[in-house]
Amino acid sequence: MSEFKKILVIIGIISIFGTSLLAISQDLSVQGKKNLRSANMHLGGKRPEKALPLYELVLEENPYQIDALNNIAAIYYDIKGDYAEAREYFIRLIVVINSIFAEYEEIKLTDAKAAKKFFKENIKKPKLEKMLESVIKFRDNCFTQLVNSGKLKIKNEEYHDAIKIFTNIIEIVPDSTITYRLMALCYEKLDDLENSRNYFIKTAELDPADFYAKQQVASLYFNEENFIEAGNWYMEAAKIEAENPDNYYNAGLSYKNAGNDSLSYNAFQKALELDPENISIAVTLSNIALSLKDNIASTMYLQKAVEIDIADGKIDNTMYVTTLCYKLYGLKKFDELIKYGEMWHSFDDSSKEAVQMLYNASKELNNKELMNKYNKMYQDMQ
Repeated sequence: MSEFKKILVIIGIISIFGTSLLAISQDLSVQGKKNLRSANMHLGGKRPEKALPLYELVLEENPYQIDALNNIAAIYYDIKGDYAEAREYFIRLIVVINSIFAEYEEIKLTDAKAAKKFFKENIKKPKLEKMLESVIKFRDNCFTQLVNSGKLKIKNEEYHDAIKIFTNIIEIVPDSTITYRLMALCYEKLDDLENSRNYFIKTAELDPADFYAKQQVASLYFNEENFIEAGNWYMEAAKIEAENPDNYYNAGLSYKNAGNDSLSYNAFQKALELDPENISIAVTLSNIALSLKDNIASTMYLQKAVEIDIADGKIDNTMYVTTLCYKLYGLKKFDELIKYGEMWHSFDDSSKEAVQMLYNASKELNNKELMNKYNKMYQDMQ
């Protein structure tokens, strides 16, 4: 190794150990100790405005001084209610404490006796383990308090103020899904649907399992009449809520509005699988199948709709029955036509069309008995 490289390595080692030793050092000058004592007295006497600048002087001398960091964080948290600033000091404090633990682990590797002494003086005596646990909770609670303050603004319908709060939170915690979701809700309340959609998209990107965010994106695209995107996002939501037929139904409706019968057909098929008693979906599938020139499927789904309709023992949608009869006749499904033709005749016994269709079906089946039956019925109607 060249002399130049050796010097760089030595400088690097000194820098590493220098940072580590500085991190665990709580030493202060005489003036620094005086400032710390005075600050503690002012804080104990409920004069935080006088304590704060003194604590800051302590940190100017030693940025890693635990008491000063902890008390400044407490002032911002408990007294000022500035949770963003409090969080910054809690984070700094966590770094210092973790540095002390790291130093202890390093010493333990080479000198068990020195490590034991270090632990007693620098960890056990100041109760750093308990402090670390507490500080982490306060750090996390700062975020909760910030979010709650934004929620309060929403409750009071102060949406612009809420957005300012959430914008600040995003700068601090850029991967918070709850923050983006609340931002989206604020913009929705302000009728800024583009921003609302964009923040819901960000929410979904950060948390792919958030089906609600995906549904909201889909809904906003639908309102903009961007039906393909709406359908795509409803299908994304369906991947998470696989047993919810509404996602597939809404996707089918979106694709149908976009004029994409193929995608719409597939989505509605899945919706009917999950909600097999939904007559509206069955009829919609029948109509789309007809658009796709699949008359067999169209007839099958209309037949499904009729069966759903008569499940309670009465016929509510007579038009479905009459239309089905014509479809069955066209497909030459005469056995089934007899069943539904009889149904047609049951709710409209004056319909010559129904009887004529029944007679023709029985003739195609070469069923003399039925031919005579329907012929007599037809004659009686003359």
